[in-house]
Amino acid sequence: MTFRAARRGPPAVSTLLGLLLALLTPAAPYAQESLAPLRPATAEAVRPETSWRPTTAQPAPDEADTAGAPPGGAFLGFVRDVGHDYAAWFTRDSVRTLTYGTAAALALRPADPGLADAHSDGVARGLAAGDEYGNLALQVPLGAVWWIVGRASGGGRGGAAGRDLIRAQISASTWTYALKYAVRRQRPNGDPRSFPSGHSSASFATATVLQAHYGWRVSLPFYALGVYTAASRIHDRKHWLSDTVMGATVGVAAGRAVTLRVRQRAVRLEPVVAHGGVMLQVVLKPRATDP
Repeated sequence: MTFRAARRGPPAVSTLLGLLLALLTPAAPYAQESLAPLRPATAEAVRPETSWRPTTAQPAPDEADTAGAPPGGAFLGFVRDVGHDYAAWFTRDSVRTLTYGTAAALALRPADPGLADAHSDGVARGLAAGDEYGNLALQVPLGAVWWIVGRASGGGRGGAAGRDLIRAQISASTWTYALKYAVRRQRPNGDPRSFPSGHSSASFATATVLQAHYGWRVSLPFYALGVYTAASRIHDRKHWLSDTVMGATVGVAAGRAVTLRVRQRAVRLEPVVAHGGVMLQVVLKPRATDP
C-alpha cells in the first residue's frame, strides 16, 4: 500500500462534508419549526366558517392529482411541475441554501490542493462504489422504481416521493451542468468541467427529497451515501473538495425546491372567546411528514 500525504495535513473529507451536511440540512430552519396552537383551559372556541389557506404559493399537483388522469394529462402535469421546480430556485428558501453552500465552498477552497494530494490505495478500494452511486444512470432509475412501487402498493406517499426524486434529478442536473459550462474549472486529474460535482448534487438531491417525505430516519443513510460519494470523487482526483461542497449545495436546493408543497404548512386564524375579551389563535395544518 502506498500513501502520499499532503504537506499541511488537511482535515478528513468526512469531517468537512459532515459539517456541510449539518449546515445545509435543513438549510432553512424556519421551515421545520412547529407552532402549537393556543388552547386556553377556560376558553370557549367559536367556530366560524373558515378554510385552510396556504402561506406560500399554491402547491403543484401531487401524485393524488394525477393518479386517475390519462397518460397525456399526467405527462403534461409532470412537465408543468418541472417548470415550477425551476421557478422555485428563486424563492427565499433556495437563495438561503445557495448562499450558505457557496460561502462554505469558498471557505474550503484553500484546502483543495492539499486534499487532492492525499492518496491511499486501501482507501481507494473502499470508495470505489461512490462513482456508481452518484451517477445519474443509477439515481434516475432509483426514482423511477420508487415511483412505480409506490403507485403499485397504493401508497400516496411512495408514489409522490418517487415522482419528486425524478424531478429533483432533472432540476439538479440542469443547474449543475449550467454551472460546469459557465465556470469551466479544471479537475485535479486535468479533465474539464470540475465545478460543481454532479455526483454530489445527484446523491444529495435524493437524500433531501426523502428527508422531506419520510424524515431523518429514512434519509440519514442516504445523506451518508452522499458524503461517501463526495469523498470518492475527491480521492479519485475527479473533483476538488469545494466542487463536492457546491455539488451538495445544488442537490439540497433541488431537493427542497421540488418538495415545497410537502414542507409547507397551511394556516388559519380562529377567534376564541376568553375571560376578559376575544383572542385569535393560530392553527397550523400538519405537514404530510408529521406523525
